[in-house]
Amino acid sequence: MKRKLFFIRILTFYLICGYCFAADVIFIDLFGEESTEKMLIKFACKYYGLDIKPLILVKRKECEHLSHSFDYNDPLAIIISAHSLSAIDKGELLSMLKDKEGNHVPLLIIGINSDVDSMLLQKWSGGAIKKCINFNNTQVSRSIRISNLKDIVFQLAGLKILSITKSINYFFCDNSRIEKSIIQISDNNTEHYFPIFIKTIVDGKEVYILAKNQLVKAPSKLSKRYNNKTTLNYKSIMRNDEYILELLPLMMFLKYTCGDFCWHSPVHFANLTIDDPWLTEPYGHLSYRKLLKEMERVNFHTSVAFIPWNYDRSKLDVVSLFHNNPERLSICIHGNNHDHYEFYKYETGPGDPWPAKPLNAQEANIKQALARMERFRSMTGISYDKVMVFPHSIAPVKTLGLLKKYNFLATVNAENVPLGSYEPKDSSFFLRPVTLTFENFSSLKRYSPNRTQVEIAIDLFLDNPIIFYAHHDFFQNGIDAFDKTANMVNEIQPDIIWQSLGYIAQHLYLEKLRDDGNYDVLAFLSNFIIESTYQHDLTYFVRKEEDFSIPIKQVTVDGQPFSYKKYGNNLILEVFVPAGESRNVVIEYENSLDISSVDVSKNDPCINRLRKLSDFRDIKLSKNVFGRVFTRVYYDTRLYKFGLIRLAVILLIFFVLVIIISFLSWRIIRSRKTGIKI
Repeated sequence: MKRKLFFIRILTFYLICGYCFAADVIFIDLFGEESTEKMLIKFACKYYGLDIKPLILVKRKECEHLSHSFDYNDPLAIIISAHSLSAIDKGELLSMLKDKEGNHVPLLIIGINSDVDSMLLQKWSGGAIKKCINFNNTQVSRSIRISNLKDIVFQLAGLKILSITKSINYFFCDNSRIEKSIIQISDNNTEHYFPIFIKTIVDGKEVYILAKNQLVKAPSKLSKRYNNKTTLNYKSIMRNDEYILELLPLMMFLKYTCGDFCWHSPVHFANLTIDDPWLTEPYGHLSYRKLLKEMERVNFHTSVAFIPWNYDRSKLDVVSLFHNNPERLSICIHGNNHDHYEFYKYETGPGDPWPAKPLNAQEANIKQALARMERFRSMTGISYDKVMVFPHSIAPVKTLGLLKKYNFLATVNAENVPLGSYEPKDSSFFLRPVTLTFENFSSLKRYSPNRTQVEIAIDLFLDNPIIFYAHHDFFQNGIDAFDKTANMVNEIQPDIIWQSLGYIAQHLYLEKLRDDGNYDVLAFLSNFIIESTYQHDLTYFVRKEEDFSIPIKQVTVDGQPFSYKKYGNNLILEVFVPAGESRNVVIEYENSLDISSVDVSKNDPCINRLRKLSDFRDIKLSKNVFGRVFTRVYYDTRLYKFGLIRLAVILLIFFVLVIIISFLSWRIIRSRKTGIKI
C-alpha cells in the first residue's frame, strides 16, 4: 500500500504537467511548501543549467483516480526535503535510485534540523546519524572545516572558514558508519569538530545528508550587521561571497553528481593587470626585468593596461622584453588620454566632481585610442588586446555599446555595472564576474591582490577567471609583492593557465554536455575560441545573448563566413569541431571606423601637462618619502579635483613648507649644539 501511495504521489505531479519530460534533478517536497532550501535548489540548478522538476507529494484521496502508467527520463540526482521523509517509504525509494543502465542515482536529503525525529534520521542514514543537535546563538563565532575530498569539494578542499552562526545544527554520528564527512563545524567551547554535511551508504546507495544552517563568513564588518539584527535574505546571500556558504554544499553536490551536464569552464584562467605604466625601465616601483624573473619563478602573467597617449614613447629594451616573453607580458587598452574621468556621465548636475563627457566625445576617445594603439603596434611590433580598462571607473552604459560597435572584446574593471546603472535582477550575476546585461557587451569584474584564500577558492569553484589589478606602487616594498597571491592561486588550482586579458576573454565561455553527446556553449563574447580537448569529433551548439540593436556585419568561423539564426534575444549557431582542434568564432559589427583618418597627435596642452605630471608623480615623487606622503594626501583628500593650475599652486606651497620646516629644524639643532637661543 505504501509503495502504491508513493507512486501515485509521484505520478500526480507528472500528470498535472501533462506529458513526459526530462529532469536532471528531481526535488521531492511535501505539499510544495516554500522554503529557503527550495529557493536555493532552484538557484543552484539555474546556475548550472540543470532542469529541476519538483515532485509535490499530495494526499492520497486527491489522486486515487489517476493512471499508474507513466514514463520519465532518468534524473542525475534526487533531492528530498527533510520534512518529506516521513511521507516516503525509504526502501521503495532507494530501490528506484537507478538509471536505465543500472547506475545508482545519488540522493541528497536537505534541511535536517533538531526537529527531525531521531529514529527517522537513523533509518534514512543507515544508522550513521544518531540525532541532530541545535545551538541557537547569533553571537557565536565558529570555524567551518571543509574536507580534503577533492572529488566532491573540488577547489574548496581543506579550507577553514571563520563563521558567525545564526542557528547551527550538527550531527551526532556513529563515525564507523559514515562514508565521508564533507563539512564540519567546530564547537565554540572546544577544538572538536562536528559534521554538518556527510556522505553515507544506505542499502548500497549513495546518500548525502545536509543539516539546515545559516552560515555566514565573519569578517569584522559583519559584526555590526548582526548586532543590528540585519535579516539575511536570498538577495543578500547572492550579493556577497560572505553569504555564499549556505549555498556551497548544495552546489558541491550538484557539481559532483551532475558533472559535465552542469555549465562549466573547460579551463581555469588567471591574470595580473598593472594600470598606467608605459614601456620604460623602471616605471616608478615597477621594474619589468625584475618582475619577469618573479613571473618565471612563481608562474604568473602580467598585462599592462597601457594609456594610448603613450603610443610613441616606448623604450627599446622594454619592447624587447615584451617581444621575447609573450607568455608572461601583454598589453591592453587603458582609456585614451587618461584625462582624469574621461569616460564620465554624459550630463552632469550640481555637486558632480567632473565635467560632463558627452557620448560623442567618448566615441572620439575610443576611436583615437584604437588609432593610437595601431600606431603603437606598427612602431613596436607588439600586439595588443582589444580589452578596455576604463581609467578611474567604468563608463556609462551607452559607452559599452560603443565598445561593442568597434569590436572590442570586453571591458574589465573593479565594477562590472556601468556608471549610473543598477545591478541586474538575475541572481546569477552575483556569482559570476562577467555579465552581458548591459548592451549585450561583456563586462568583467577584477579584484585587488589582497583577496583571501577563501574568496579565491570560491571563485575557482564557481569556474570564474581570477583577475587581479594593481598599480606600480603595489611593488613599493619589493618586486615580489604579488608572489604570495600567485602562489596561493597556483596551490588551489595547480593546472591554472596564467594568460593575457585578451586570451582569457576569447576563452570565456561555458559548456555543458548534452544527452546526444555533443555540447551546448554559452558564449559571453563576440570573438571567442572553442577548443576541444576530447578524443572524438563534436558539434557545439552555441548561444550568445544578442539584441541585434547594433547591426551585425558578418559571422565567421576561422575567417570564413558562417550562417547563424536569431532566436529571441539570442544568436544561435552550430559549430563542428574535430577531435583535439579549435574554432575561432567572430561576430563582427557594422561601423564606419577608418583608422587611417583618425588624428593621433597630442595637441592638447592640458592633457600633455597632466601626463607629464603623472610621470613625475610615478617615476620621481614615488622614490622618496616626502613624495609618497604628498601623493597619498593628494589622493586621499581628493585634491586632484582642483585641476592643474591649483595643483601647481599646491605643489609650490608644499615645497615652500618643506624648505621652511627643514630650515627651522636645522636652526633648532644648531641652537642646541651652540647654546644660542632662537
